[in-house]
Amino acid sequence: MPKYAYTAKSQPQKSIQGEIEAESEQDAINKLNRLGYFPTSIQPQTVSLAKSRILNFPKISSRDIVLFTRQLSTLIESDVNIISSLNTISTQINNKYLQAVLADLLNKIRDGKSLSDSLAAYPYLFSNLYTAMIRAGEVGGNLEQVLNRLADFLEKEEEFRNSVRAALTYPFFIVAVGILTIAILLGFVIPRLVTMFEDMSQILPLPTRILIALSGFFQVYWWLIVALVAIAVFVLRRLYRYPQGRLLWDSFRLKVIILGNIVLKTEISRLTHTLSLLLSNGIPIFYSLDISTSAIGNQVLKQELQKFKEQIRAGLSFSQCLKDSKLFPAFVTNIVLIGEKSGTLEKSLLRISSDYEREVERILKAFTRLLEPVIMLIMGLVVGVIVLSMLLPIFQINLIVK
Repeated sequence: MPKYAYTAKSQPQKSIQGEIEAESEQDAINKLNRLGYFPTSIQPQTVSLAKSRILNFPKISSRDIVLFTRQLSTLIESDVNIISSLNTISTQINNKYLQAVLADLLNKIRDGKSLSDSLAAYPYLFSNLYTAMIRAGEVGGNLEQVLNRLADFLEKEEEFRNSVRAALTYPFFIVAVGILTIAILLGFVIPRLVTMFEDMSQILPLPTRILIALSGFFQVYWWLIVALVAIAVFVLRRLYRYPQGRLLWDSFRLKVIILGNIVLKTEISRLTHTLSLLLSNGIPIFYSLDISTSAIGNQVLKQELQKFKEQIRAGLSFSQCLKDSKLFPAFVTNIVLIGEKSGTLEKSLLRISSDYEREVERILKAFTRLLEPVIMLIMGLVVGVIVLSMLLPIFQINLIVK
């Protein structure tokens, strides 16, 4: 049973605070009244994930939301009502933060709110797309179908994100190991060889002197390097919080060779998949675009979609908007035009999404296959130069002895 934190008057001049178990907020008020208290404040004792992004992000994963959606779809399809479905799911999951959210959803629904309105209280967990689809399912009376489509959509999104992460994990791992190796050589290995070099009483080779100077700087000013990196990360993160900073960064990403193509096609794939899902559920193109805009991460593309909304309001078709845009390839425009003419726009959009998803995966695989040997070559060269610079004085001694 949910718990509520309350503040109440036990006497005209005396306030008390505590917790009480109750089925709903009204039930908690009634219980306090029966105890002779006059409640002035009642708050559900749940983890307020809607208010704290810090708690939401790491504690409830996208996989948890996918499982919740799939389970809810199965239960609704089996003619179990919403309240019983949420109760059943709450007893089956192990994530205490998600259990807290479900308890709050149950309270809101018992108090008369719809499922979509209750989910809207947690925007960092349930996106505008999610709540809009649920609302459309409630109005259309096909909530179980909508939940099935949402679960499929979320699973596909998660699979795509995982494939991107998997493709980039190994190159980043190689870079991290290379940087760690260089730091150990500069910070620990070279300083122990400096004493031996000083005992030689001869001029060291230039590469060795440069390396010793770098090692000395690293030993003395390592804190400065760490501080500069931390300041740079902090400044960039702060700039990214401002709309203009995000716009500049996203514009730069689209112009980078290879990366720009990957970013654009990934965003177009997400956009067309989202639009297809919304249109197949009977939501008009204008409102579908409005909801889909929130699912797009790139600010340049978001601005373009805002223009599309104005153009569609003025009477243009979606394909005409795409044709006038410099961001969308001709392939996308042509497929959308065919879909509009044949009355199967949602299927055409889904085809674009699938094609671009496969293409992004192919580009990523090819890119990482090329990137791995390049990174290993660069790291090998750097480490090799360091090792060679350390060995040069020893070679010099051998030559002098001979």
